[in-house]
This record gives sequence, C-alpha cells and structure tokens, in this order.
Amino acid sequence: MTKRIGISKRKLESLYLKKGLSSYKIAKIYKCDPGVVQRRLKEHNIPLIYKKEKIIISKKRLYDLYVNKCLSTYKIANLFGCRSTTIYYRLKEYEINTRHKKIVSIPKGKLKKLYWKEELSLSQISERYDCSPSAILGKLKKYKISRRNRSEANISYPKKPFEGDLIMKSYMIGFRIGDLHVKKKKPSHKTITVNSNTTKLAQVKLIKEVFGCYGHFYTKERRGVYEIYCQLDKSFSFLVPKKDNIPKWILNNKRYFFSFLAGYTDAEGCIKVNQGRARYRIGSYDKNLLKQIYNKLTEFNLYPRYILETRAGTIYSGVKMNGDFWRVSVNKKSALLKLFSLLEPYIKHSTKIEDLKIAKNNILERIERFGG
Repeated sequence: MTKRIGISKRKLESLYLKKGLSSYKIAKIYKCDPGVVQRRLKEHNIPLIYKKEKIIISKKRLYDLYVNKCLSTYKIANLFGCRSTTIYYRLKEYEINTRHKKIVSIPKGKLKKLYWKEELSLSQISERYDCSPSAILGKLKKYKISRRNRSEANISYPKKPFEGDLIMKSYMIGFRIGDLHVKKKKPSHKTITVNSNTTKLAQVKLIKEVFGCYGHFYTKERRGVYEIYCQLDKSFSFLVPKKDNIPKWILNNKRYFFSFLAGYTDAEGCIKVNQGRARYRIGSYDKNLLKQIYNKLTEFNLYPRYILETRAGTIYSGVKMNGDFWRVSVNKKSALLKLFSLLEPYIKHSTKIEDLKIAKNNILERIERFGG
C-alpha cells in the first residue's frame, strides 16, 4: 500500500497472507474502504484470496441482534468483522425475514459538508448513519455531488489545518525559503508535501517540531544524510511558492519581520564566535531577498554589511559556483546585542539558540574588558 495510508508491502503481506485478515478487516484498521486495500494488494502483486467469510454466529444470536435489537446488517457486520452482505446471506440461511432496505435520511447540504469540507470517507459517513457505504454512494449520485478523485479519497493520515498566528506563519515562510522544498503534485491535489535533506539531527528535530504536529512526518537516514518528508493540509498552500522577495505584510511589521528572519536564520544563518569575536551572517544566491534583509536591518540601525562574496564560475572547495553568492553580516557589538534580543524570542533551532547564548556572552565579556 502506498505511503498515503501508511502500510508497507511487508506489513500488508503479514496482515493479509500470514495472519489471514480479510481486506475488510485491514480496511477497518486503516480506516479506509476495502476497495482501497484490494487496489493496494494488486499494486504490490499480492494475489487476492477469494474465500467465503466464515463467522461464528448462532441463529438465536443473529435473531436477537437483527430482530429484537433492530441492528442493521452493517452494524452487525462491524461487530463480527465481516461484510454486511455476509450477514445478509446468513439471515437468508437461517430463514430470518429481512427488513425492507433502510431509507437513509441525510440532507444534501449535510452530506456535501461531511464528504467535501470534513473529508470523511464513505465508510465514515455510513457509520454515522448506520448504513452501508453503498447507501451513501447512492445518495451522492442522487444529489449529483461530485466524487473526490482517488488521490483525495485515499488520504488517511490525519492532517490539521494551519492554526498558527501571523508570527508563526512568518517564521515558516522564512524557514521554507531557506531550507525546504514544498510542492503540490497537481492543482487538484489537496496534500502539500514538504521535504528536505540534512546531515544535522537538530535540523530533523526542528522540522518535526514546526511541521510534524500538523501532519504525517517521516524520515530515513542514508549514509549520514537524513531525508525528511511531511504531508500537510491544503491550508499550508502559502508555503508552495518560493519567492525571491519578502512579502510586504512581513516587511511592514517589526515582529513579523524578525520572526521571518529567525526562520531564515535557522535554515541559512550562522551565529558564531570567530577569532574571539561574535558574528552574525546569512548568505545565499537570493540577491533580492538579502538586499531586503539588509535594508530592514539598516532601518533598525544594526549596521549590516551587504557584499558579493563569491562570483559565479568561481571554484570553491572543488565545486564550481553556478551563481553569485551574496552575504549579509552584522559585526558591531552593540548592534549584535540588539539583533540578538530581537531574534531570540523566535529562534527555534536548538544549535542556533546555544550559539546565540555563547555569542551574547562573548560580547558582554568584551564590553566588560574593553568597554563598548
């Protein structure tokens, strides 16, 4: 089964072939339709086993559930982990008179909300109305409510919509521009995919902390490199476009800007003590972006420097630079203290937090020794 519903081929073979669970029972575990499980079996070339479901239920027990307690065949099937048709055939076998087909009463607006807005599956909706998924499908057709495509219908990882404020949104945009690849495979898809590669475990933990609480987070390590993937709700569409400029609503607000800069710093920045002096630097090929950061830092009297550090075509450490590499830095003691105080509430990277503390202590010690 594909990663969308979080079950590997090995796990599927274990459940279906070794443990002998039916596609219905596996579907209950992963909260999807049996048809989804059967499609995944075919995708992994696992042979389908067509066998009559055997359930242990006496005529007296079935009569009590169906006639006396008025449970539906679908509800009884849930109790015994089988299909509703299996219960129906058992009723016929025991010569228990069946009731007329239940008329499901659900308004069009309510069904459309459950199916499209809340993104419930046919099985989940049918459980609420004590009927079969086919009954809900019939209602969709009757009301002429369009069906979700297979990609949308098969998503079973729980996803939370973005619930943060504009400060968190600013941080995420800054971090995304610096270190993340974000995409939506097709315009019709609702899942936003975030991925990144890093050799630093602290970076893995940071991405999980920031984005992992909103959707499925997955990472694997190969030869010291961590590959990170996260699937997010469509409300994170603001992360998809990677622009070479900072949005105006961020530039026009002091807190939003420094939250953005904190995110960009966690991804691309460097806070270090070099040759006995604390320094702050960020560098990239995004000339326009760094120019905007330089201008904003200048507005706050932080005395930044903005330079072309390496020209395109330069061979650096055996690698040819494909573009001009630009750098913004702050070195003055008073300016660094002010900058750190503005960044500190928003920095989230554990290593950067520790580096910032070390840099601040270095500045304070130098001021005490030499004056400031």
